[in-house]
Amino acid sequence: EAIRRGVETLRPDNQYIEWARTIQSYTEEECGFHMVRGLGGHGIGRALHGPPFIANIVPDSPFEWPDAAIFPAPGTLIAVEPMIAIGTGATRAVRGQWPIHTADGSMAVHYEHDILITENGPRTLTEGLESLPDVISH
Repeated sequence: EAIRRGVETLRPDNQYIEWARTIQSYTEEECGFHMVRGLGGHGIGRALHGPPFIANIVPDSPFEWPDAAIFPAPGTLIAVEPMIAIGTGATRAVRGQWPIHTADGSMAVHYEHDILITENGPRTLTEGLESLPDVISH
């Protein structure tokens, strides 16, 4: 539900911060879970991972997420990647290596959609993937 609500905000007349505000509010205030800080989505272009960075959390300062104030232009292709934890949302990892784990060992989930920004709003290119079975591993 968080990703669905967030995708609806990805329009040329909304700044990227609306994405973060929407999914963080739903996840933390309505559901009682926590967004994972520091990880997020990205632009897709000639390189798979490019600008803009798409954070999942409203920044504490404008310097934390400079792309937050950008209005997505029609034709922009982005990957949104909300990551939600049952625990604190803090992570631990070996620098530059995957996987990343929650710092408190709690369960977490990571979803992704590829979104094309159009004049009329978002077009979800990966629609239907949320109906695939979830994978749980420890």
